[in-house]
Parts: sequence; structure tokens; C-alpha cells
Amino acid sequence: MANNAKVFIVNQDYKADFKVYFVDQAHKERNTQLISPGSLVDQDNKADVKVHIVDQEHKADIKIMRKNFPR
Repeated sequence: MANNAKVFIVNQDYKADFKVYFVDQAHKERNTQLISPGSLVDQDNKADVKVHIVDQEHKADIKIMRKNFPR
């Protein structure tokens, strides 16, 4: 994705470009380049990427540590 992606968190998975799962160890991270480095935006029309946070690892397209998630 673009350098410094603008990320918006949606509340429905069908609205998301990617599903995100938070991992606790760096070696488990996958596809982080899609949203990191980046920044969170407050409106979906300003976003380059829309993500939905899932609670199960096998559903995720992106696995990232919380400290690496855009702020």
C-alpha cells in the first residue's frame, strides 16, 4: 500500500478492505506493510485503507502488534 497509509477502523467486516488481528510477538506479524507506517483518520472518506479488528487469528488478513498499529 502507500507510504504512510491513512487507516480507518470500521465496525462491520464486510465494509473492510482487510481484517486485523493483534498478536503479542513480533515473529507472528504478517502483512503489516499494508497499514504500517500509517495514521488513523476519523472519517472513512479520508481513508486509504479500511480495517476491521477480528477476535480470531485465522480470520485475519493482517497480524500486527499493538505497538506497530497506526495511531
